[in-house]
Amino acid sequence: MYVDPSLVHKKEKGYYVLALIVSIIATLVLLISIIGIYILLFIVVVPLLAQAISNASIRLNGVRITPKQFPEIHELVYQQSARMGLPYLPDVYIMESSGVLNAFATRFFGRNMVVLYSDLFELMNRGGEKELAFVISHELAHLQRRHLTKQLFIIPAMWLPFLGDAYSRACEYTCDRMAAHFTEDPEAAMNGLTVLAVGKSLYKQVDREDYLLQSSGERGLFVWLAEKLSTHPPLPKRIEAIQRYADPHRASIFRSSKMALVIVLSACLVVIAMFVTGVALSSQLMKLASGAFEEGYSDEELLDAAMNGETSRVVELLDQGANPDAADYGGWTALMSAIDQNNAEMARALLNAGANTDLTEDEYENSALTIAISSGNEEIAELLLGHEANPNLQDSFGWTPLMTAASYGEEGMARLLLENGADTSLTDENGWTAFDYAMDAGYETLAQLLKPGMAEAA
Repeated sequence: MYVDPSLVHKKEKGYYVLALIVSIIATLVLLISIIGIYILLFIVVVPLLAQAISNASIRLNGVRITPKQFPEIHELVYQQSARMGLPYLPDVYIMESSGVLNAFATRFFGRNMVVLYSDLFELMNRGGEKELAFVISHELAHLQRRHLTKQLFIIPAMWLPFLGDAYSRACEYTCDRMAAHFTEDPEAAMNGLTVLAVGKSLYKQVDREDYLLQSSGERGLFVWLAEKLSTHPPLPKRIEAIQRYADPHRASIFRSSKMALVIVLSACLVVIAMFVTGVALSSQLMKLASGAFEEGYSDEELLDAAMNGETSRVVELLDQGANPDAADYGGWTALMSAIDQNNAEMARALLNAGANTDLTEDEYENSALTIAISSGNEEIAELLLGHEANPNLQDSFGWTPLMTAASYGEEGMARLLLENGADTSLTDENGWTAFDYAMDAGYETLAQLLKPGMAEAA
C-alpha cells in the first residue's frame, strides 16, 4: 500500500541506508577470518534464536484474539489492518505483564504477531478504546512498514551504539504518526502515549503542556546519553511530535544538541576501529593457535615415525622443521626410540638436528646415554658423547651412566665413559659408587677399573 511520505520520519530512510552500509562492511570484515565468521554467526544467530524462543513462549502461553476471544478487539484489528493496507491479519496475543504497560510487534518464522500486555489491554474497560486503538495501530504500522524484516539485514549495525538505536527511534516516530493518521484521532494518540508514562488510571489527570516543558528543561550529558542509547524516543518528544503532526505550524520546545552528530560519528568511528582491531588481533591469535596445532601435530608424527623405525620419514620431518626434542606424555623422545632400536642412522639425524642428549624420560629417568649403555651399543654411546652427552648426569637418586655400565658389566662402555670424563667418585643416595655396583654384581675386573683413583693412576 502507498504511504504518504509525510507520515514517515525524515531520518528513517537515511539511518537505514547507513546501517545497511555498516552491516555490509562489518560482514565483509568478519568473513576474512575464521574467528570472524564465528563472531558473525554469534551476533546474528543468537538474537534470532532468542527471539524465536520468546515468540514460541508467547504462542504457547498468550491468549490469542479471535472472533470468539475478545471479538471487539478482533474487529478493531481487522478494521485497522484493512485501513493500513496490510495484506494479512496478524496474530494478536494478550500476555500478563505484572503491571507493565507495553505492546510490541514481532515475527515468528515468517508469521507476524502483535503482543498486548494485559494492563494496557484493560484500557478498553476504562473508556480508553481510542487510546488502545492507537497503541494497536502503532504496532500494525511496524508490520506495514516492514520494519521487522528490514532489521534482519542490519543486525550487525544494531549491535553498534547510537546507530541502531537512532534507526529504531526514527521507526517509532513513523509508527506514531501513522497510527495517529489511521485512527484519525491525534488527541487519543497523545493520550495513548501518556498512558505509557503514568499508567491507565492517571493519564487523564496529567497536564500535558507542563509535562512537555518539564522534559524540555532536562539537560546534561547523561540525559543526552539516556536518549541516544535508547531504542525509543522519550515519551514527551513522541507526544510533541504528534502535536506537530496535527499542527505543522507549531514550534518545537525541544532543542537538538549541535554536538550530537559529531559525538555519534566519533563514537561510531571508535567502535568500528575497535571492532576492526579486535578482528585483526583475533586473526593473528588464530594463526598462532593454528601454528601451535601444526607444531604439535608434526611432533606427534615425528614420534610415530621414530617409534616405527621410519628413518627417512624422520629425516623428512626434521627438514620440515619438526622439533627434534619432541616427547610423548611420558617424556620419551624420538632420540630414545632410535637408540632403543639401535638405529644409529636415525640417532645421528636427530643429533645433527640439535636433539638434546640429556633429556630423561619420566618413569625410570633414563637418558639417551643410559639407554645406549643398557642396549650395549658403543657406537651410539660414542656418538652421544661426541654430541656433548654428560657422562656424569645424575638422576634424582644420584644414579650415573657409569653405574649403569657397572651394573651391566659393560667394560667397553665403562672405558668409553672414563675417556670422556666420567667421575668414579660420584655416589648415589645410598652412598654407593660405580665400583660398589660392579663388585656387587661380581664384575671384579671391571670393579678394579672403576675403583676411585684407579682411572687417574692408569
